[in-house]
Parts: sequence; C-alpha cells; structure tokens
Amino acid sequence: MKRILATIGVVILGAVSFHAVAATPPAATRMLPMPLLQRCDVVQAAGVRMEAQVPEAGMVLCEKDPRRPALWYAPSASRTLEDGTVQIWYQRVNKEETSYADQRTLCLGEIRNGSWALPAVQPGSPAWGGANNVVMIRSPHRPTWGGFNVFQIVADRAGLAMLYWDQPGPTGEAGALRAVSRDGRSWEKLPGAVFTEHNDAFCLLRVGDEYLAYQTALEPWPDKPVADNIGKLKRVISLRASPDLKTWSLQQPLLAPDARDAPDAEFYLFKVFRYGHGYAGLIMKYYADPAKPGKHSAILRHELAVSEDGRTWQRPYRDTELGFWSYADPFPVNGRMHFATWKDGALATVACEQDRLVAVTGEGSFSTPPFARPKNGIALNADASQGWIETTLCDRGGKPASGVDSQRIEGIEGTSIPLPWKHNELPEECSLRIRLGGGAKVYCVAEQSIRTIQ
Repeated sequence: MKRILATIGVVILGAVSFHAVAATPPAATRMLPMPLLQRCDVVQAAGVRMEAQVPEAGMVLCEKDPRRPALWYAPSASRTLEDGTVQIWYQRVNKEETSYADQRTLCLGEIRNGSWALPAVQPGSPAWGGANNVVMIRSPHRPTWGGFNVFQIVADRAGLAMLYWDQPGPTGEAGALRAVSRDGRSWEKLPGAVFTEHNDAFCLLRVGDEYLAYQTALEPWPDKPVADNIGKLKRVISLRASPDLKTWSLQQPLLAPDARDAPDAEFYLFKVFRYGHGYAGLIMKYYADPAKPGKHSAILRHELAVSEDGRTWQRPYRDTELGFWSYADPFPVNGRMHFATWKDGALATVACEQDRLVAVTGEGSFSTPPFARPKNGIALNADASQGWIETTLCDRGGKPASGVDSQRIEGIEGTSIPLPWKHNELPEECSLRIRLGGGAKVYCVAEQSIRTIQ
C-alpha cells in the first residue's frame, strides 16, 4: 500500500515551506480569481514555499510642504466607486495651525483616471488655502484620552458608516463615536461614545451583518524594558464585535507578541482587509526607544498576517519587513493594487501588481483548491521571466483531465497569462497541478482577461 506523507509546514525567513506531499481532501469549490495567500490556498505541496512580497513606491498624492514642517497626512479609509474613481479619506495634521479645529481635520481626496485631485466639498477655502475638501472637524472639547483620529468607514444600508475617536462633549470620557453619510462628503455625527476603553487605535471590518473592531488594548507590563509615553503598559490587539456599530462586546485578546518576537515588541495597530478567499492583516510592531525613555518611539516594523475567517490569525511571514502600514483598504489604479500611506510628511502610496501580496516559488509542485469552471478560460498571474512553470488541468479531486496537454510557460511575466484550454475542455469543477522552478513565481489563478501580457 502506498504510503501517504503528511505535509510539514515550516516558517523560515518570512516564508511557509512545504517539504512533503499531503493527502488533503478537496476543499469547497471556489470562484476565480484565487490569489494565493495562506496554507489553505496551496494543497499537496512539495518543495515550494510561500513568500510575502514587498510593495514598491507608487504615487505621491500630497507632497511634503517645506513651508509647513509640522504638517503631515494620515490616510484613514478608501473606497472605489462604480466609475473607477477612488475616494481616500485622510487626516490633515498640523499642530501649528492657529485654530484648534484646524490642527486635525478629516479631508477627502479622489483619484480619477489615474490623477489625484482635491474636491471642493464646501464653499470657500480652508485656513491653509486651496480647495475646501474638509469633510469633518473635531470636537471643540479636548479629549480625556487620545485624539481626533482613526475614521474607519464601511458601507452600510443607508450609504456609509464611520467609527472614529473623539471627545463627545464637555463631560464624559473620550471614545469611539459614530457618523453616517450618503456620499462620503457630508457627514452627520451621532451622539454618544459607543466604547471608551483604550486605545484610540482600531480598524473596522464588516463581515455579513456583523462588525468587527480590531482595537489596540493596553495590558500591564511591570517588567517593560523601556517605559515610554504610556509607562509600564504593553500594546496588544483585541477583537470586539457589534451587530449595529452601537452595542459592542468587550475586548477579547486576539494578537500579542510571542516568544519568537523581540522581548521589547508591542503590537501598535492591526489593519484587516479581505483578500482572495480569506483575510490579510497588517501588523504594526512597535519598540520603545532606549535613547528616549518616557517618550513615544518611532521604531516600527510591519508584518503580513493571514486568516481564513478574520478571527483566527497566523503569522507565517513574520520575518518579512513589508515597509509600510495603512488604515485604508487597498485600491486599484491602472491595474495595480495600491495602499495609501504616510512617509516623510507626504501622503503617498505603495503598490504591487494586482493580487501579488504573496508568491509561491521554489523547486517543486503544488495543487490549487477546486474552483468553478470560468466562462472565459483560465489564466495565471505569474512571473516566469526567470525559470519555468508547468500547469496540468485536473478535476476537483486532482485527477488530470483527459484529452488536454499540460502547458509550460517560460520567459514570460504577466497578471493574466492565458492557459489555452478551450471552455468545453474544462471540467465543471477544476483544479490545477503546478510545477515550477528556476525562480518562477505564481501569485494567483484567475479568469482570462483582455489585459495584455507584460
């Protein structure tokens, strides 16, 4: 009887490596595209590994202003409209503005046809001149904790809903507040804080009829190596849930540094967004600065985490430094996936080709989970400019389809490399067996599109 070996997944150098073939039962049938993100996206793997990819510099949206050295921008949320316009809400921060209200404002920018513009959402000009793109100002009452920030925006039945942090009134504690809008330009603030537990740092995700808030919590840390601006406390990530953004569960522990992290590591922020058939998360790791005791540190690292359901998280890429973090969801511009971020006082993006957060590479083979037969044929989002990729069409159980040949790709790179099997040759439920080597990378299995091969 043939012996079946179990898969052994080992985390090394920010990668998941597969050393032996697994007898994995077929997963639920998926729809394309199918980006490769985590171990459940790669089955029956041997000799390959999954590697997080580091985005490169993208667009500069708001340049650093040398006349205003205290000015910086913090992107908060984004969405893509039906006509392709990308809306980006960002915070303009300048403590040197004369008015307290002008020192932190929520503004709106838009990318139309690949170009950045500031829409005039109100008449007149703001104190700093130009188009008045301010969509929300802070409470006139100084917060008991934190500041006017976060601004997490999700689609709601009536349009858009926001969860942000501010001081609700002259009395009471600062906390998470709500606002609603039909167009993202005019916002109605709703009264009352919905939770006040620290910290004023969270990201919001809507999953079906439930809202999840990934909030930074503060835990006692009497042996903290260096006390910073919050003293002997450790920043970790908690999860809380709500059916309506108004009533929230208590903070539940979700993510914290473990024995493999540096002894002074803290988890400052955690951004979650949908990616393929699962969820991707960006961890901002923070380290107090020994040279600046009692002060907030600028020592940060950034990591990609993955999840199948948004609640249970894995850290297979912990040793890969992503080089960025963002509150805002990624968005497409000219076929590339962008993340709005802040850098050296400017509002900018980092970018990669669509669906290329993670690559499968190495000298070996793997299979995909089963997927429904696409209308326009199958394509690979892959890079075989160096090396080669050989793809075999299979049924949902991994048996090679009869009457069709395997396809070999060499010397080519593209986000939609067509595999020339006819529609009537494809099983109703397909899977692919992929062999590769020589440095080739596979990022995603997709439906063929009209985009040209790069």
